[in-house]
Amino acid sequence: MMEYLPIEQHHLPGLAGAMMAAYDKAPWNENWTEERAMRRIRAILSNYQSCGMAAVEDGKVFGGVLGYVDPYAEEDFFFVSELFVMPEYQKKGYGKGLLLALEKELSKAGVHVTQLISIDDNLGFYHASGMGKDSVNVMFKRF
Repeated sequence: MMEYLPIEQHHLPGLAGAMMAAYDKAPWNENWTEERAMRRIRAILSNYQSCGMAAVEDGKVFGGVLGYVDPYAEEDFFFVSELFVMPEYQKKGYGKGLLLALEKELSKAGVHVTQLISIDDNLGFYHASGMGKDSVNVMFKRF
C-alpha cells in the first residue's frame, strides 16, 4: 500500500535512486550519479526549515518532494526544490499525492503558499495540481 511519509534519514538512499531514475528519462535525459543525487538532496534538506515527503510502497521509495521555508515580508512561502517520481509510477497521481501530502504538513506549520520552478513540459501537471503562474521570471547566466 502506498504511503506519503515525512522524509527521514533512512529515506535518503531511496530518494536518490528515485531521483536518478526520474531524471534519466525525457525530457531531462540527465546522467545523475548516486553521489550527486545524495549531495543535492542533503543540500536541500540543510536549508532553513526544510522538509519533504517520500512516496513509499512496501518499504521502497518511488518518489519525493522536498524544499524549504522561504520567509518573506508578510508570510512564509515553501520553495519546492525537487518533485520527482520514478518513471513506472508517473501519470498515476503520485506526484499530485506528494504535493497534497506536503500541503497538509505545511498547513500544520502555518505555511500556505508553495512556489517552484518548472520546465515547460511539466506546466500542465502543475496547472492540474491547482498551481498558477507567478509574476516572477527566472533569470539565468552561465559563465
